[in-house]
Amino acid sequence: MLPLFDSQPQLPLAEMVGNALADGAVVVTANARSARALTFQYAEQQRAKGVEMWPSPAIFDWDSWLGQLWQQLSAVDPDLPLLLTPWQERALWKIVQQVDAPLVVSLEGIASLAQSAYALLSNFRLQGERNSTWLETDAEHFRRWAKTFDQRCRDRKWTSRSDLVPLLSGAARAGKLSLPRQILLVGFDRFTPAQQIFLQNLRESGVIADDSPAAAPEATSRKLVVANDLREELLACASWCREKILANPVIRIGVIAPDAGSIRAEAERAFRTVLMPQSFDLAAEDQPMPFEFSLGVPLANVPVIRAALLLLRWITQPLPEEDISWLLLSGYLHVEASEREALARFDFRQRDSGALSPEAKLETFMSSRVPASFAARMRKLLETARVDGAFDGSGTYTQWADLAEPLLQAAAWPGYRTPDSVQFQAQRRWQRLLDEVTLLDFAGRGISFTAFAQALEKHAQEMIFTPESHHAPVQIMGALESSGQSFDAIWFLGADDSQWPLTGKPHPLIPAWLQRSARMPHCDVATDTELARVVTQRIVESAPECVFSYARQNKEGELRPSPLLANFFDEPRNAEAASSLHEQSNIANELPNGSGLEVLVLRSETISWPVELSAGGADTLKRQAACPFQAFAARRLQARPLNRTEWGLDAAQRGNLLHKIIENVWSPETPEPWRMTSLDDLKHMIAIQQLDAALQYHIENAFRDLVRDHGGDVWMGAYLESERTRLLTRLREWMLYEAKRHSFTVEKREEKLLDVSVGALKLNLRADRIDELNDGSHLLIDYKTGDVSVSQWQGVRPDEPQLPLYAAYGNIERLSGLLFAQIRAGQTGFVGRVANAPQTLLADTAALRSLTSQPYDESMRDQWEAALLQLAEEFLRGEASVDPKRGAKTCQYCDFPGLCRIAETERVSGITDAGGDDE
Repeated sequence: MLPLFDSQPQLPLAEMVGNALADGAVVVTANARSARALTFQYAEQQRAKGVEMWPSPAIFDWDSWLGQLWQQLSAVDPDLPLLLTPWQERALWKIVQQVDAPLVVSLEGIASLAQSAYALLSNFRLQGERNSTWLETDAEHFRRWAKTFDQRCRDRKWTSRSDLVPLLSGAARAGKLSLPRQILLVGFDRFTPAQQIFLQNLRESGVIADDSPAAAPEATSRKLVVANDLREELLACASWCREKILANPVIRIGVIAPDAGSIRAEAERAFRTVLMPQSFDLAAEDQPMPFEFSLGVPLANVPVIRAALLLLRWITQPLPEEDISWLLLSGYLHVEASEREALARFDFRQRDSGALSPEAKLETFMSSRVPASFAARMRKLLETARVDGAFDGSGTYTQWADLAEPLLQAAAWPGYRTPDSVQFQAQRRWQRLLDEVTLLDFAGRGISFTAFAQALEKHAQEMIFTPESHHAPVQIMGALESSGQSFDAIWFLGADDSQWPLTGKPHPLIPAWLQRSARMPHCDVATDTELARVVTQRIVESAPECVFSYARQNKEGELRPSPLLANFFDEPRNAEAASSLHEQSNIANELPNGSGLEVLVLRSETISWPVELSAGGADTLKRQAACPFQAFAARRLQARPLNRTEWGLDAAQRGNLLHKIIENVWSPETPEPWRMTSLDDLKHMIAIQQLDAALQYHIENAFRDLVRDHGGDVWMGAYLESERTRLLTRLREWMLYEAKRHSFTVEKREEKLLDVSVGALKLNLRADRIDELNDGSHLLIDYKTGDVSVSQWQGVRPDEPQLPLYAAYGNIERLSGLLFAQIRAGQTGFVGRVANAPQTLLADTAALRSLTSQPYDESMRDQWEAALLQLAEEFLRGEASVDPKRGAKTCQYCDFPGLCRIAETERVSGITDAGGDDE
């Protein structure tokens, strides 16, 4: 087990910052992460000196520092304009772009682009360039919007945050700011022209503004590692970190990636596996991880906040089925632990309710048989919303924000559990989110509650939530956010030519020539490469030991080492294999309790099936043939897939409707004049031109409940009408095909086959239809709407054993054939095996070609009998091996991938990428 991490030794940069603070300087960092890290290290310095209390150090990131200066200036100059928040700015951009709203796909997206373009021009001191014609359509639109934006700001006495630097520069020159004697700048890879001018103005005002020099390590050890893929690269890095921590528990390691956010999920799995495998034990107590990500996540993605956002949206808007399930089971709407199981069972039943829409409004959802206590809270929630006008009223952001709290309280949010540290911080950030959203009232426009909930969700997605650091020894971060920090050792992931240097596209609203002349980010390859070179040099100088790694390939193809590595390695292609680092790690012997991995080799057979019990229907042997574990999961474990509702009728519902209609078409209980039980009845119905009327009678009966439950919705009513029309077309085509047959009588419909046993295995079987033919023999018919083939009956593991099972063990007397009745557009007809098709089934030579090539006979039946008996015996003795018949294709359509977890092995390749048509 890894040793507990504790206070870490001071590093040269921290000492430099501590000395500057002692001299009364203000420390300004390039990003918030660096400011937090330096603040923590300053606290460690004070504790090491035995100091028990100290004032908060003057360490700020650049944006926070500017904000503090603006607050200071506001206190002495009451005539300052209102500084817009970023969200207020976005709202103003949307207002000025309203005239062009029909021309854009997303007004929100184009407003965001305009806001960033305006900021870029300010940062590079190029706002004056807007006075010239740019001769590019999108850029000209932006020029016009920006002119209106500026005019609105002047008229209302507002100002953009992009104008903060020039305003503060003027205040500094006028002597209106109380400035420190010294400013120490930490972690700036480059300064924008606006920053340079501002700092120059400060220097002219007598402020000493110094950029902290790189603290070169005493000795630099560099290594280049190559992996086969990302997973191997991450495991090697995690193993290296583990060995470092075991050797020095107070070590500070930086794991840096060009874009840490893009590999976050994979990195977390790899580091948990190697550094803290005990965390996968659900029964174990929570412990701090020896690694953490410095990059935050959108507040909307934090579970407790996601629950609040979904609930507020659900009040007036439908939620997708997946979101409803998550909300019900999240625990954030529960008053006690026992509610979780009741709501889980309800959710499972609800997914099998036959709903025709994967979305549901809260009021519609409440019409179901929801557990009583939960239903009472939701009714209180809806009543509170109704009284306060959430369904049809208009209000301000402040009014709706004030309403959000009682609505959430009515639903028992955030639940019965005592919040942990992260949840507590997230709930505090939620209050800040509500406060900031109320500032959108600056425009003086009323909005609906639905629009408020949408705005809240959008801003929560933009607000980054970073929990307080627990100062783990391994810090995982992006290349740019690692500025201003130093480490004992660094591993740089993803140093290949596709990721490093970071690349991007020029801004679409600023002319490309202007971006190149100003050397704006991503204006060309040379600019991105130069910045990456500076960042790489800074990273190398941030620790005495540096490892760079890259993968040989990703999903797009082969990769090469980044060309920037040539500045640090004589021959980048001569790299150490990542696999050797991972193999050298002594992970197995360092698992919890000091125990190694226990390997058990078990037989694939479990306890045998009790012969006195029925094992279900033909599906049991179908699953046994496809993969023995499927049959084991479905019958022995009673596992069932969680149904997923689709828009409209799903394949199973359409198939059930078809079966029900055809069963009734041939029912002797059907009233006159629609009764049919034989070929003569069918031909008579056609002769009197009443076939469509008869079919419509049965179709309407079958759809009656669906129309009653869903016909009130205009879209759903039209959809059900189209389905009725489609079924009439398909069934008419089928009945006209059947009219070409030789004489027959429908003897049985949905017939339960008695005393069915395959060896000692008891089964419950039901035949769709059994016809008596003109020679007194019987024909077995099974309706299908998909593709079918008799090849699915062949082999020792048949894909569709149902009809062979009926033939071999169904106890049907004088059976002369078994057929799929394929009812499918363009493919209507019989598919199967018949003993004497020309005399007993059809006279049509073309239609008979596939039916006469291999007639049904006893030898065919014997082969099926033997294959099915073998499958039955395997099931009886408990054979449950994970053995998919067709590899990835079988697994693609399996209901239980989470149980067998074959995708995590190399037994089946390409499972996740398997394609193909539905069957």
